[in-house]
Amino acid sequence: MKHSGVPTEAASIYNHALTLSTSGEYNTALNEYMKAIEIHPTFIEAYNNMGEIYSRLGQRDLAIRNYQKALKIERNHRVLLNIGVEYYNTGDNEKALKFFTESIELKKNFLEGNFYTGMAWFNLKDYKKAEKYFNVVTGHEKKHLKANYLLAYIYYEWKKYAKTIECLDRIRDIADDTVFLNRYYGFCYYHLGDFDKAVSYLTVALESSPRYSKFKNYLKSLTYENKLQEIGDIESKILEMEEKMMDSKPSLREYTHLSMLYIFKGEYQKAESLLQGVAV
Repeated sequence: MKHSGVPTEAASIYNHALTLSTSGEYNTALNEYMKAIEIHPTFIEAYNNMGEIYSRLGQRDLAIRNYQKALKIERNHRVLLNIGVEYYNTGDNEKALKFFTESIELKKNFLEGNFYTGMAWFNLKDYKKAEKYFNVVTGHEKKHLKANYLLAYIYYEWKKYAKTIECLDRIRDIADDTVFLNRYYGFCYYHLGDFDKAVSYLTVALESSPRYSKFKNYLKSLTYENKLQEIGDIESKILEMEEKMMDSKPSLREYTHLSMLYIFKGEYQKAESLLQGVAV
């Protein structure tokens, strides 16, 4: 945010306030910003920065009040984002969306505005709209970590496994959640029929998370009906596969299939042992 037409004295005080804020001297910085505003009452940047300080201090009402003062001077895209974030952080996604949407109406390719708009729609479970805005983000910043994570989640939910892998490929070198990455790679390749890769990625995911907390959370979220839709009667499928594997040497596909059945049933130790045995 650039300040033009600001008196030299007010600009000097403002810059001093910025330095104070950066070093964590928030109360002194607030006083300096007020001095700058007294000299230049339409100093939108000073109001915005005061809002940001109050936000850091957890004083949401004061943050919003200062952002609103800034918006009375100018409907600035950055200020609109900031006030939207205040409502977003309280879970009021619908109200936040009004500000996020206006911010990108003013500046179409505003990366943060598009990302937060996508996040709000994602939280409201409108994944189609969330996808649209996350794609704007990755269109301008290909390796945007959070946007690619969430797009991967959306495409996986839609069973678009190849597109899920595209998102994972963009962030595989910078991803901070390697369990997420390997789990999604593994399940995607399993559904696409590439069982060598499925075993490889799922083994890494299992070894990275021995208690399988992330697998459990994912699987617990599935209803019994969804499990049946995915793989049918779990118990009979397991029995059928176990009997088949006792009669003849199992193929890699059969190993992988049985390990997935164990995971869906919640028998994680069996799945780990089976996958690790195949990977050796």
